[in-house]
Amino acid sequence: MALPPAAGGEPASSATAWTPKGIAIVALCFAINMADGVDVTILSFIAPRLQSEWAIGSDVMGNLFSAGLIGMAIGGMFIAPLADRLGRRAVILAALVLMSVGMFASSFAPSVAVLFAMRVLVGSGIGTVLAAMAALAAESAPPERRNLAVGMVQAGYPFAAVFTGLIVAQLLPVYGWQAMLFGAAVLTVVLFPAAMLVLPRDRPASIGGEAVKAGSVGELFRPELRARTVALWSAVFFGLMVLYFIVSWIPKLSIAAGLSETNGIYAGALYNLGAFIGTMSMSFLALRVPLGRLVPTMLVLAGVAMVVFGSVTMPVWLTLGVAFAIGVLLQGGYNGVWPIAAGAYPVQLRATGIGWAIGVGRGGAVIGPMLGGYLMAAEAPLGFLFLAYCVPLAICAVAAFRVERNKVLPTSNS
Repeated sequence: MALPPAAGGEPASSATAWTPKGIAIVALCFAINMADGVDVTILSFIAPRLQSEWAIGSDVMGNLFSAGLIGMAIGGMFIAPLADRLGRRAVILAALVLMSVGMFASSFAPSVAVLFAMRVLVGSGIGTVLAAMAALAAESAPPERRNLAVGMVQAGYPFAAVFTGLIVAQLLPVYGWQAMLFGAAVLTVVLFPAAMLVLPRDRPASIGGEAVKAGSVGELFRPELRARTVALWSAVFFGLMVLYFIVSWIPKLSIAAGLSETNGIYAGALYNLGAFIGTMSMSFLALRVPLGRLVPTMLVLAGVAMVVFGSVTMPVWLTLGVAFAIGVLLQGGYNGVWPIAAGAYPVQLRATGIGWAIGVGRGGAVIGPMLGGYLMAAEAPLGFLFLAYCVPLAICAVAAFRVERNKVLPTSNS
């Protein structure tokens, strides 16, 4: 389903066919999202070595994981909206600088405090670029291909998560965790000249020929936008609550489901592979199936797969297969929220709307794994645990449907 036209006119994406420039922009955004995936997930892969060398406990390591989420909230809510005032190019380039500096400094961090601060800096860049890229991808594609473009950009993150673990597993014992962070920084830096070359020089737009308060969160609650803003924030918050619960605990949950430690790790890898395939599948299905139906359907099926995973005794191969299916349905369905979000706001408020959704969603990302940890500590049955997380998943599905239903934007500049 093509996104409806946005008020105030769109950028040059009104052409009916892909342009070489548009393809290059979407490809660049995919690559940058891959770098985001590397920068975020690499910390989890080096965590055991880092804890051993610095003699820090799981509580301190948990704080370091949280630092990135704090940074993403800061970037999404307070830096990304500048893309609606200053243009996408300037803000994406600034975000790449934040990520590069933060990753380089992380590789030389002498203490937990410095590493925490640098992870906040990296997260700020990631939260910024996620919002700005979703907006830019939507504006660079033909109208009937915008859902595809935004969805494909989201696929860069899980794709990076698959190979990052494989590479780190081979190189970490030889080179150490500092070198892993340094390598991730180099990858981000390499993207900067490519971004300089590919990103278009843009300027803030206006509605009806009059400047709007671009970057102002208050504009997201104008009468015609209020319902979709509340629904979008709900979808992202509750979706990330489930997503981060699964991503954080799936190896342990797989062991609780009867797998060995090694097979539990394989289950995590298969989940990420499924996440990539699911996101790509969602992107292409969105060309034919309205996102308002596709996203809730995938999320409901993800809930079914989660309950089966936690309640049914299965052979190893089938347990791994269900873990893969959860990745396809859960991550694929959730990542469909971002094409919906990109079409929920006029171009002048798109980065602001997506950025604030990202920031609000970080709350769910923090609560999800934490609540799961409490339930596991209380020895909740595995079936009950997964069933409990079907509740926020259902809220996410309903909220995504409501965003799509309420996002009929005006077609004129009145």
